Amino acid sequence: MKPRPRSARVARQEAFAPPVHAPSLEALLGGLTPVAFLADHWEQRVYHLSRGQPDFYAPLLPRAEIDHLIASALALDPTSVELLPRARPGDAGRPLDAQRLQEGYDAGNTLRVNAAHRFLGPLRQLRGHLEQGLGALVNVNLYCAPARSETAQVHFDRHCFVLQVSGRRKWSLSPRETDLPLEYVPPFRFEDLEDSRGFRTPRFQPAGSDGPTEHFVLEAGDLLYLPRGHVHESRADGTHSVHLTLGFKTLTYVDCLASALYQLAHREPALRRSLPPGFLLGGTVQEEVHEELRRLGERLPQALDVEAAVTDIARAFLHKRGQLTGMTLGAEDDAAHLGLQDRVERRAGQLLHYSEGAGKARLQFGQRTVSVPADFGEALRFIQRTPRFQVRALPGPLDDEGRLALVGRLTREGLLYALRQEED
Repeated sequence: MKPRPRSARVARQEAFAPPVHAPSLEALLGGLTPVAFLADHWEQRVYHLSRGQPDFYAPLLPRAEIDHLIASALALDPTSVELLPRARPGDAGRPLDAQRLQEGYDAGNTLRVNAAHRFLGPLRQLRGHLEQGLGALVNVNLYCAPARSETAQVHFDRHCFVLQVSGRRKWSLSPRETDLPLEYVPPFRFEDLEDSRGFRTPRFQPAGSDGPTEHFVLEAGDLLYLPRGHVHESRADGTHSVHLTLGFKTLTYVDCLASALYQLAHREPALRRSLPPGFLLGGTVQEEVHEELRRLGERLPQALDVEAAVTDIARAFLHKRGQLTGMTLGAEDDAAHLGLQDRVERRAGQLLHYSEGAGKARLQFGQRTVSVPADFGEALRFIQRTPRFQVRALPGPLDDEGRLALVGRLTREGLLYALRQEED
């Protein structure tokens, strides 16, 4: 009898050894390559990996570190720690501390630490790997649920990875009602409540959902990818459960088009004119409004500066990411002692955007931008795609002095750091 083929949506990886450090995107996906994941699953299909390795995430979140992470969160940002379901009215005045968290956990509440990557190095490293590999901002939340915890409310939200660190958790999935709901665009005037529920990421089940169509249990070491908008619910499965969610904030085409349109409005007074006072009455005035909108719409394909729009969106995106990164301790000393034979490496967690214009080539990372004459853009593109390189390997028309100067500047600015010989 031929073995029954596995579903394309479900994979099992037995031989993948637990990583020594925070796992990369490749390690998380098991036998599925990042290229295949992006082509077949990203924003499209659920990916469920039964790894068969209960200790796979131990280097990422050791059991002994969980208490330390929660204590650090309470000390540094108490608002980041929550009990789910949220506190009842009688608890509103009580400060959230370790005793109350324990009481809540013992009573069946789930403990959540928002943005847990701020409090543990391996989680920060994982976040950096994923942001570089996927070009999206990543937020890591920690969930600790007792065996008798309540079921998480049925909902859909941004696409995310779920990493089952320990215990088991039962998941129920329903088909998506709306493909790729928006996340951050505010409701428009033409939308009613039903539109808003269907096209934005709410914290409740859409009214028309037919209920779960698929059920499975995540065991320790397993992974689940949920595309944006996929309706789901989950609960502990007879044992405690510790899992991480890695949520992705991405940019959409509507973000870019909105930026392009508003940039055009800065240049074109016709777009900034008010509608004539009589348009509400209909008749000739309303017909004139329709005709003017058609004329403006016909000009848009030629008038929109899409390159400027993408650059504007990318800069704002990276600027926000840069608010969360950024010390450059020791960078000045590294830059002062660089030689052509030395090797440098990009700092973890840096997202980069390359652009050209007005005779300049620019490389943005976080809140910093390095600008050089456009002739030297090849060197910046090389740095963007090469995480580690030897200074002398920098391509383009730069001479050796120029290579040292550019790499030195990027080192001082915090993008690169010099590798010691034992790291090389």
